Amino acid sequence: MEAVAQSKSVYLESFEQLGEQGPNWLRALHERGIHAFEARGFPGSREEAWRKTNLRPVTQTHFPVADSQGVAPKALVERLGDLGDSYHLVFVDGRLASDISDLSDLAKGLTVTPFSQYEDHPPERLTAALGRRVDIDWHPFAALNTAFFVDGAYIHVARGAMIEKPITITHIITAEADQRAVYPRLVVEAEDGAEVRVVERFIGDDQASTLVCPVSELSAGQNTILDYSRLQEDGATVMNIGTVNLAAQRDASLRGAFVADGGRLGRVDLIADLEGEGGEIDCNGIYLTEERQFIDFHTWFNHRSENCFSRQRFKGILQDRSETVFDGLVKVFEGAQKTDAVQENRNLVLGKRALAHSNPRLEIFADDVKCTHGSTVGELDEEALFYLRTRGISAEGAKGMLTLAFAGEIVDMFRVTGVRDHVRRVLMRRLGVDDADIGEIL
Repeated sequence: MEAVAQSKSVYLESFEQLGEQGPNWLRALHERGIHAFEARGFPGSREEAWRKTNLRPVTQTHFPVADSQGVAPKALVERLGDLGDSYHLVFVDGRLASDISDLSDLAKGLTVTPFSQYEDHPPERLTAALGRRVDIDWHPFAALNTAFFVDGAYIHVARGAMIEKPITITHIITAEADQRAVYPRLVVEAEDGAEVRVVERFIGDDQASTLVCPVSELSAGQNTILDYSRLQEDGATVMNIGTVNLAAQRDASLRGAFVADGGRLGRVDLIADLEGEGGEIDCNGIYLTEERQFIDFHTWFNHRSENCFSRQRFKGILQDRSETVFDGLVKVFEGAQKTDAVQENRNLVLGKRALAHSNPRLEIFADDVKCTHGSTVGELDEEALFYLRTRGISAEGAKGMLTLAFAGEIVDMFRVTGVRDHVRRVLMRRLGVDDADIGEIL
């Protein structure tokens, strides 16, 4: 940790100047967050988990909290329909935008509520869940979020409820939040025997150089199916550094879909805990980078119970001078016998000066397990390109077909139809592929 030269950080000073923010029942949690950050500080360049992430644009500038809600441009509001039919809760610059949210006719057993609507009477299950999964003493940006978030979304699914329609939480960043910080927060609790699909999405104005620090905590009860999709499609100059915390109980199936396609700097720290026998966490992700973008996925999968199953499959497509990091750990705790874990990272480098770092790892403290990991970094197959060219396909068309085929394996694993279709369209646009016939290979 880098030494703090002053008695108080600028973030502690800002916290003290802000005074009360958000509902009163959050005050104690906010204070825990700022004290954790003050004790921890920003990570130094020698810390293993952070050494490849250039945090200077964050640490050398103070980003005060966005203290007002900007006006979401029409173009961003229109994008709310990209994912098809869903319940919709929207936050603009960290604050509820009720005028563009749609929570009408919620299914029986489903609760979707912004924290701010509880005023001084939150349900006990929310206060118990909020902050339970995230380790603010370990993660500095989670500590900052805990200190400064002013609102958030709470999703609760009752025991045995089957929710067919997805719930989409969209965070919009406007130009008014330029040079400021926004702290989104999400808590999802799916009780035993429930089934639900949650999509969290980040979009924003290309002119906003905003620091976005989200924290998401999701828990799947026994025999529960919980699908979580995270789409990071921020504006071109946004820096998005967030944590996602997943927990699966006995015989639960928690499935994750992760997409990174935007922002100047994006980092996701994914912490997944298998806490009950027979639990499953299956996460698939794709990241698309261009120009000088930087995307970083760090994952920690903790097998704490026996007979659990986990899968991590992440693919990257790098263009221009972009840079990516995948650093994943599967840890099998003592007594977690019969663990079955797979970790894969594949990267396709299309830019001559693009750089992909890949570091899958295993820590195993049990003797009856099946764990594998692997990674590749490479370019398009020249023989395959030549074959397609001899069939009359242009160079760009052949390149697009092979790249889409590379990505298609991951996209097909996304469980939410609207997300899957949207990501296909994003791939077509980013790769400059217009031919619908080529798109059908996805």
